[in-house]
Formats: sequence, structure tokens, C-alpha cells
Amino acid sequence: MEFEFDKERLEKLKKLLNKGITPYGGRFDVDLHSIDIKQEFDRLEGKETNIAGRIMAKRDHGQIKFIDIQDEKGSIQIYFSEKHVDGDSVKTAEELDVGDIIGINGTIIKTKTNEISVDAKSIILLSKSLLPLPSRWYGLEDTEKRYRKRYLDFIINRSSLEKIKKGSVMLSKIRNILDKRGYTEVVVPILQPIPGGANAKPFVTHYNSLDRDFYLKIASELYLKRLLVGGFERVFDISKNFRNEGIDVRHNPEFIMLEAYQAYGDLSTMLQLTEEIVKESIYAANGTYKVKFGEKMIDLSKFQIKTMEELVKERTKTENEEEIIKRGKQLDDKVNSYGDAVNAIFEAEISDNISDPVFVTRFPIEVSPLAKKTEDDPRFVYRFELYIAGMEVANAFSELNDPIDQIARFEEEARRKNRGIDETQEFDRDFIEAMGYGMPPAGGVGIGIDRLQMIGTDSRNIKEIIPFPQLRTLED
Repeated sequence: MEFEFDKERLEKLKKLLNKGITPYGGRFDVDLHSIDIKQEFDRLEGKETNIAGRIMAKRDHGQIKFIDIQDEKGSIQIYFSEKHVDGDSVKTAEELDVGDIIGINGTIIKTKTNEISVDAKSIILLSKSLLPLPSRWYGLEDTEKRYRKRYLDFIINRSSLEKIKKGSVMLSKIRNILDKRGYTEVVVPILQPIPGGANAKPFVTHYNSLDRDFYLKIASELYLKRLLVGGFERVFDISKNFRNEGIDVRHNPEFIMLEAYQAYGDLSTMLQLTEEIVKESIYAANGTYKVKFGEKMIDLSKFQIKTMEELVKERTKTENEEEIIKRGKQLDDKVNSYGDAVNAIFEAEISDNISDPVFVTRFPIEVSPLAKKTEDDPRFVYRFELYIAGMEVANAFSELNDPIDQIARFEEEARRKNRGIDETQEFDRDFIEAMGYGMPPAGGVGIGIDRLQMIGTDSRNIKEIIPFPQLRTLED
């Protein structure tokens, strides 16, 4: 398969080969990065170092060249004098282009203009770039291009690279918190015979060796609960979920979810865990509990707790349930009860406007088939969703552990499906059987890692924190 590379660079590649210089080198032992040299210059001045990176700019002044290289942590100037380097380095330098990756052995210095640099003794070409880097990278058209050619985005827009790195710091902190609390990380099946644990439309695939359809995981919940039955007391899974639904700035059909379950815990246990995970992971990445998100400052030092019903009554300015049902039906013709109406009003008129962290509690039973009922009103369950910056970040329950009640909930889900509500729970007989052996009371939580990373990196579009987001084809 032919590919059209830059003709001038191909000519330089031939010249390098004719000179006996390998244009694609091997191992190069880097001992310092650009940021290390700049931050510790007083200690390192005059010392020898090996550094490597991509050429981002070069300026020729006869026998002296100034080359700016970029590594993972920043950039630094290379001072190149033909008087200081070996013959092969001179031959190599003659054919260098912006975009080439080079390794440098040299001495740490300051130039006459007081710029921290590396005075090169030798330069090794590690990878010859056969395509020029973009000279401009801006505008609406290039925003789409950034996602299609993410490797170029990371080279040109270092803020994009830093967002991915910050997200990694947050993920490490989350695992650290769970480890300290005694949780065991487990792996659950990605391909599942029944799409369970969430109300979502699954992706369908086919298992050839078993000759039956399977579903990409929409949630880890029912498998993690089986582990509670089996004797695990604190378990979690961080992995991809797949929901065959819409794509927008907050939603991606393929996303990372943390699910954690604690035997003998409840909703309040999960509330404390969730607050710690959210606050401390964002602090780990930013060094502060107050972070900018678009035009707003989000204060993660304090979390509010409000019931969904309380928020709906504040919004509708009425305590009358019939009026709330009437308003709910105006928003959604599938509303069939007070609980449906409360949920419909919350989703349509309230959730998007929550900025600072709010735990929204006491959800209607109609939309919570896996949570325990509240003692004072069986129309509601022990559940919360955490909202920050208008986004649902976490969802938690006091988990249902009564198999008889669970069967009734699954049967109600089937009736909801018959009424035309597509996103319902499937009846999972094996899970019911597992519950029949006794599942301890437990608290459980799911946290959307991508959305948490959006808040921690000031990313208004979920694609910013996904290294390689799925996009429509260019033809579409």
C-alpha cells in the first residue's frame, strides 16, 4: 500500500542512508528531562546529560545551530556548535527537520542570552519525520482534526497531553484510596449473556464458539454483588462500560466506570467514600479543592445533600402531588406515577443547573430497581446521585439484598418495557439464585471516571480526556 510522504524529507532520508547514518535509531538512555534541567539548574550546571525529544524549531547560524526539542515534560534549547561535536553529528545535523526525534549527549549550560540549554557533544537521529508538523492549529475545523489525529494534537497542544496525564494521576489516587480502605480490585466479564446492572441499551455481539449472542458490559454491578455472596466484603472494578446510546459533549458510548461495593455498609458509607474519592483525586491533580470549569469555579471543599423530591418542590413551588404529576406528564408522556413525575421534572429542569457538588438523595423506586426502599415511604429508595457542574458523576445505593423483592422489581421492569420504556433491567435468573444463598446488606457506588476527569482538567467536552475518541467517518 503506497503512502505519499514529503518529497524533500524523503530526499534527506536518502542522503542520511548514503552517509551511513541510521535514520531510525535504537535504545537511547535518557537520564534527565527538560523540566529537571530547568528546575535544578544550579545543581546541574556544567554536568553531562543525555536528553531526547522531538525538534520543534531550529535556527541555523552557520556552524552554530539552536534546536528546540520537546520531551514529555517540556522543552529545552540545544546549543549545537560544529566545533564541539563529532563528524557524524555534523552530517546528521545537516539533514534534520522540525518533527525529527533526536538524542543528545551534552553539557548543561546557560547561553550568552541567559537561556538554559544543553551544549551538544553528539546528536543521534532516533526517528526521521517524513511528514511536516502542522504550522497552524486553531479554529473549529481543526478542533475536529485534533480528535482525528490525536498524536498531532498531543505534539502541538501540550495542554491536551497534560489533561491525559492529570487524568492518570486522578485514577492512581482513586486506586490508592480504595486500597487503603481494604478494597480488592477484581475483573468482571466484558462479554455478558445478560446486560444487567443499569438501565441502558447494550451493544450486541456474537460468541462463535458458543453460538449465542452476548452483550458488551453496561455495568459491573451484578457480578460484583455475586462476589459479596461469595464472601468478599469490599470489592471494586475500574473498567470500560459500553452503552449503545448518543454521543455529545458529556456522553460517550464507551466510558470508564468505577464500581465499588462494601458488605455491611449502606448509602451513607458510599457517600463518605464518594466524597473522599472526588475531592482527593481532583486535589491530587491540581493541588487545590477549588477548580475552574469553564466560566465557573467549583468548590469541592463542601458538598450539599438534598432529596430529589425537595429539589422538585422548590422548582415547581408546590407540595401538591397531583400538580407535580401533571407537570411531569407535560414533560414526558410516559410518566405513570408520582415517582415518574418527580424524576422527569428533575432530569428536565434541575440536574443540568447544579454547579457545586450536591448529593441528590431519595430516588423514586420506578427508576431504582436495585436499591432498598426507604422505611418511611416505599415509593422511594436509598439512593443518591452526585451532581457537579451539571453532570451526574456518581450513583449509589443501599443495595437490595432481598431476592423476593428483587424478583418483583425485575417483573416491574418487564412491565415498564411493555409500556415502551426501552432502558430497563433484564431478568437475571442466575443473579436471583445467587441472592437466594444470602447476600449481605451492602452499600454500592458507581463513579464516572471520564466525567470526574473532565471536572479535574477543566474539559467541557468528554473527548478532551479520551485519548482516542470515536468519531463519525469523514464521509459522514
